[in-house]
Amino acid sequence: MISTVNFFKNSSFFYLPGKFAYAILTGVIGTILIFLFLNTFLHVFEAVRFIPWIIAFNTAVTGYSLLDKTRDRIEHKHISSMSAGILNVIITSAVFTSLFIYLIGESFFSPWDFMLFLAIGIVCSELGALLAIRYFNLGKLKG
Repeated sequence: MISTVNFFKNSSFFYLPGKFAYAILTGVIGTILIFLFLNTFLHVFEAVRFIPWIIAFNTAVTGYSLLDKTRDRIEHKHISSMSAGILNVIITSAVFTSLFIYLIGESFFSPWDFMLFLAIGIVCSELGALLAIRYFNLGKLKG
């Protein structure tokens, strides 16, 4: 009989994809919550201008969180953090586009905006990963 405690241990097949999904969903939900918070003070048309900054912050959090959760279990840290940033941007853009089309009847994002969001997501996710790597290396020096 397979125990759930043994099935979801660190060596399980589902461990790394679960941590990867957790890091991405943290960034996506953070972006949505910050945008909703801005909507309490600003009109939707004014709050949309802050989306690149919100995406930048939350993809950096995604890159940092991915390496914080997995530590040395991922071999290609930079590629993994960039792909997490890309998935974060894709999911966030899909949620916002569908939400705007459903509520307002039009999409606020052009394909160029999506490309800008992708570039921001890649760069900031990598910066968050670099921060995590430096922080963990600093911890190894002290310990």
